[in-house]
Amino acid sequence: MPGFSGSSGLRAADYRGLSLDVARKTFTSDAVVRLISRLAELGFTALHLHLTETHRVGVRLPGFEELAADDAWDSQDVARIVAAAEAFGIAIVPEIDLPSHAAALLVGREHLQLVDHHGRVHADRLDISRLEALELALDLLEAAAALFPGDAIHLGGDEYFAAPWEDEDAQHPERFPSLLEHARREIGEQATAHDSYALFVNALAARAIELGRTPLLWNDHVVPVSEGPLVPISTDVVLDVWIRWRDWTPSVTDYLLSGYRLINSHGDQLYAVLSEDGPFEPHGKRRFGLLADTFSPRRFMGLAAEDVHLEVPPVPAGTPDPVLGASLSVWCDAPDVMGERELLERLDTWLVPFARIMAADGDL
Repeated sequence: MPGFSGSSGLRAADYRGLSLDVARKTFTSDAVVRLISRLAELGFTALHLHLTETHRVGVRLPGFEELAADDAWDSQDVARIVAAAEAFGIAIVPEIDLPSHAAALLVGREHLQLVDHHGRVHADRLDISRLEALELALDLLEAAAALFPGDAIHLGGDEYFAAPWEDEDAQHPERFPSLLEHARREIGEQATAHDSYALFVNALAARAIELGRTPLLWNDHVVPVSEGPLVPISTDVVLDVWIRWRDWTPSVTDYLLSGYRLINSHGDQLYAVLSEDGPFEPHGKRRFGLLADTFSPRRFMGLAAEDVHLEVPPVPAGTPDPVLGASLSVWCDAPDVMGERELLERLDTWLVPFARIMAADGDL
């Protein structure tokens, strides 16, 4: 199993993960138990469970049972999954995705939805400027930790602010006045909405550490130390690096120079996506080739959709490696495109080459 708290001596192959979107799509506990057995057979060390999404909560979280989908996992399902993971030596990494993708978590708490400077309500975004919103997020984090014991927990954190291709209004630095006011109240007049985000993430990370968990976070909105953020995101957080949208956005090099540990979840190479266009191709086939021909554990995204990559060199023997490993991701944006059995059978054609490459890297 991956050792997050003591990374000294870890090689880039030690975290061999699969992220499974059990929020958008229903997976039976029987299927997940079989998947765990297969992961162990192939040498995987972690199963990351994406539990919540905009339209669905895939598990009955203690204290928040009313938010769960009708077919969500109950406590017996979770117990079977946890027992299988323990038996096969697979670390479970639960994720409550906040502060975006949050509409299903905010049912009955609509007053915590984020409002922009036009007065428009963003139902899928949590207004992190509010103390009640932070308390909710901390309670959800603790609920997930109570269900899924282990060494790590994923904080989510993706796609809260505008993507680079969105229009000028979406990119406006004062788009969300409550975040700006919160940051300036807590930090000072030079603070930005990103400082409000960093305060929120750091509070969640601190609680995770209190619970004995290493916090993981998608890399989208992490401002490197070199850019001088007033509130840096704690380097106790392991960055799950999936995207680099533009050459002026932070790169893996920036994160390393800032002192972060990383997991490589390369969105162009390691994402199997069910979309309206159809199911994902077998054998890790993406637009730039087969996984077996394109993937390397230390090859991070250089630019999205450009087949441009950044290679992180190996560290000297005996030196702690900031690259903890890599992870495949299964995203179910269009959950009905494939059935459970068909999806997992096709996924196996991705698991095998990924495992082979990770094992080869670990033998170096």
